[in-house]
Amino acid sequence: MDLSASDLVNIGLTEAILSDRGPPLYVAASLGCIAAVKVMAEAGSNLEVSGPRGQRPLHAAAMAGHVGIAGILLSAGCVIDPLDDDGNTPLITAILNGQVGPVELLLAVGADIDIARADGFTAVHMSQLPDTPKSIRELLAIGQP
Repeated sequence: MDLSASDLVNIGLTEAILSDRGPPLYVAASLGCIAAVKVMAEAGSNLEVSGPRGQRPLHAAAMAGHVGIAGILLSAGCVIDPLDDDGNTPLITAILNGQVGPVELLLAVGADIDIARADGFTAVHMSQLPDTPKSIRELLAIGQP
């Protein structure tokens, strides 16, 4: 069964709307529904809608490694460094989840590596955790003075 682009968007939007995991844009970003995110962003959806734990769609894309979705959200004008309920920025979220692509993108668009969580830890601190991929450590090291 071949699906058109419109069918894929409708499927993605339906999954997001029927989900109990948060608002449609947040869910579409977390599930990797790139066409649905693009349609919602172009239609003027609230890019700063909060999902679980105060995470925004950019957090969801960063956590899941969806670089294309993060790019769409950033191009549409979302905030680069919003804090979730734990004080994590999307950059910190990507680091904690070992997502190299989103880390690279967020650093390229000017994500602030010095924003500290409530516990005082920054993206640089988080990049030093033992399970963090070496490439993430190297990316953060480049961004330090």
